[in-house]
Amino acid sequence: MRLEAGRASRRLGIGLTPLIDVVFILLLFFMLTSSLTRLHVVPLVTGLGKTDASVQSPETHQTLLLRIRPDGALELAGNALPDHELTAALSRYRAEQAEPKLVVEPDDAVGLQRLLTVLDAVADAGLSVLRLQ
Repeated sequence: MRLEAGRASRRLGIGLTPLIDVVFILLLFFMLTSSLTRLHVVPLVTGLGKTDASVQSPETHQTLLLRIRPDGALELAGNALPDHELTAALSRYRAEQAEPKLVVEPDDAVGLQRLLTVLDAVADAGLSVLRLQ
């Protein structure tokens, strides 16, 4: 019985060209579907690295404190405030004060979406947040 020696099997390598094509297609897809604009940006002065006394101690000026309780309820200057009245109350405060200052103090249990909703209302009223505690 005669056995034929099989051909030496040639190893086929994985071509890099299709892999590079796939990577570029994915890159193009993510670039075209992502939004590079910054919508609903709320300016926030943190006071980090500042030596200005007005930024370091907001208590020296007439500063308004807005608290967000754990259940999401709002408290403005120690008084409970419904959500729908927030923008109007902050607009009145802005009209009364020469340099209105606002400190927003959310509870640790407050979600990020709730905080952003409140900060949007603050921006709608035309106030800038002095400190986010």
